[in-house]
Amino acid sequence: MGMEMFNMYAQLYESERGFQKACEQIAFLNGRLDDLQMTYEKAVRDKDKCFRFKLRMRILVAEGLLQTYCQYACLNKNEVLDLRFKLYGENPDEGETLYAGFDEFDDADQELLYAAYH
Repeated sequence: MGMEMFNMYAQLYESERGFQKACEQIAFLNGRLDDLQMTYEKAVRDKDKCFRFKLRMRILVAEGLLQTYCQYACLNKNEVLDLRFKLYGENPDEGETLYAGFDEFDDADQELLYAAYH
């Protein structure tokens, strides 16, 4: 039982660390997206079609990365909540569980995370 508990504590630490790093990346990507959006709007005003296309591709890539990090953060958060329940008996507040599976992840969840870490 002792080694199993040790492994659970180690897994909890790694999950919390992964969640924290994902949140940092989400904050960074939000700032990057804001910068890209402002630059894109300037390119639209200047009617620079070539640069607009290049910026639009960068925006799409950044949005894809943001969604991936949001999903990863949700998975780690749920793992942290599960491990805390197993180790300490802590029950998460209703609605605290952020993500149940990839099929159920929708734009509302992404907007919630975007607002929380923006």
